[in-house]
Amino acid sequence: MRGVESARARGAAGEAQAADYLAAQGMEIVARNFSIRGGEIDLIAQDGAYIVFIEVKMRTGAYGGLGREAVTTAKQRRICRAAMQYLIQNALTNRFVRFDVVEIQNGTLTHIKNAFPYIE
Repeated sequence: MRGVESARARGAAGEAQAADYLAAQGMEIVARNFSIRGGEIDLIAQDGAYIVFIEVKMRTGAYGGLGREAVTTAKQRRICRAAMQYLIQNALTNRFVRFDVVEIQNGTLTHIKNAFPYIE
């Protein structure tokens, strides 16, 4: 269990780092770890006219490739499903949306805007 706890702690630290970075860029973090059955969104932010759904991927070593590579089509589908539920629950279906990925690789943060389109 110790490995799971430390992985969870690293993930939370990465999400906090990403949220701080995005806020410094002028985005307003409106939700963290929004989840529905079958999908979760790490961060949700307001960026001007856009509601932005953000997947955070953190890597501490060279193993496993780039974080962005872990956001597979199946993962994108789950994020989009959760995003649609968030929009419906909050009466925001008339808003512009964007899906971003924040990759933290060995301490270097990369923000990928429009990382993928909405898919069903």
